[in-house]
Amino acid sequence: MRVVSVLVRLLQNQGAVPARPSRFAILRLVILGLLPPIGVACTGEITGPSGVVGDGDGDGDGDTPDGGGDGDGDGDLSAELYAADNFPRFDLDLPAESIAALEAAPDQYATATFHYGSETVTNVGVRLKGEYTFRPITAKASFKIKFDEFVADQTFRGLKRMTLNNGFEDPSLIAERMVYQSFRAANLPAPRCNNAEVWVNGELYGVYVNIETEDKTFLRRWFPDDSGNLYEEQGVDWVPGNENGFELETNETANDRSDLTALFAATAGAGDATLMTDLGAILDVPRFLRYSAMEGIVNQWDGYAYTIFGPNNYRMYHEPASGHFSVLPWGMDMSMKGVNGNDYVDMWNPSGALLRHCVQVEPCRTTYQTAIEEMTAIFESQDLAAAADAALAQIRPRRQQDPRAEQSMDEFESTAAAVRGFVVNRPAAVRAQLQ
Repeated sequence: MRVVSVLVRLLQNQGAVPARPSRFAILRLVILGLLPPIGVACTGEITGPSGVVGDGDGDGDGDTPDGGGDGDGDGDLSAELYAADNFPRFDLDLPAESIAALEAAPDQYATATFHYGSETVTNVGVRLKGEYTFRPITAKASFKIKFDEFVADQTFRGLKRMTLNNGFEDPSLIAERMVYQSFRAANLPAPRCNNAEVWVNGELYGVYVNIETEDKTFLRRWFPDDSGNLYEEQGVDWVPGNENGFELETNETANDRSDLTALFAATAGAGDATLMTDLGAILDVPRFLRYSAMEGIVNQWDGYAYTIFGPNNYRMYHEPASGHFSVLPWGMDMSMKGVNGNDYVDMWNPSGALLRHCVQVEPCRTTYQTAIEEMTAIFESQDLAAAADAALAQIRPRRQQDPRAEQSMDEFESTAAAVRGFVVNRPAAVRAQLQ
């Protein structure tokens, strides 16, 4: 939702919201009339700063022919970058003109040189990212790296994009890597993720969350055909008329959203007893139910199925070979934490329109309960407490030296303890809700 971040920064410049806005800055935008209320369809086309439809968070490959490797199997040179036992260091060299460009237009790519160990890639694109976590280049900025922005088909270890988040909404810096691990363990398409150290012009910027970008290179690892439409949500639900409330990140020139129209029509018209059958031609229903179950288990109250803000933090991919949509997790930094005084979301009280319909009718409700039970068993089988301990052992000494961190070490430790406690206690809590 780059539109949101641009509006937030505009209001920051005017003093209407603080320089470090809270998660509820979006509500201020609604009140000021600069964004539609939650659940209301956007009118007109959502565009990037250049006015071109799509490209969103820079994640899709757009209409450019894809030249990256398949990123799969033993030949996947990118696997090392996201390995749980690796703590990579990435260096960015930004000339003065690129620094000035990022200060003036942080959403636009500027030229940089990228280093990883002895490997160097020149003429890469770098821009800043984030909504509530946006920080300028003078602070602990989050980065999008686009290797083929200025050199056609240029890749690094088969990747065309990289995403480096400052992690300010997860002071523990470990929630996202464990959440995505859980989705992948359930054979649900999700990014690889670990932590990394980032340096800019020889200056330490600190510990980052290193997340695989959801683009065509990612799609090829999970789907037989990567030529379909990839959408990023823009805060609206699956309701007819909301097609333009999703940002198209591939095939932007064609801009054919008839697949969304079909999905939304099926969602609106599905019967109670025939809900799963009615959606089966356009949606991978079993995968959707497993996705929703895992979203609830990890306490993602800022996503689709159990959101409290309105649909947020996910993508949808329409895979041409099967004709089915799948939902992809993204922006999981608020997961594994309580909200509004509650330790856990209620698995039987979803907010996404389709899942809400499902839990109210049979046989979908019983099928969903089975999915919850299966996903809970997978979540529990991973020994995430040990994974958390290993990750924290990597992060802690580096976090102590992080010059741009905004939270104290006490907050890091308390959040880390809370996340670790969550992964231990959540399976029993889910099972208690199912009884």
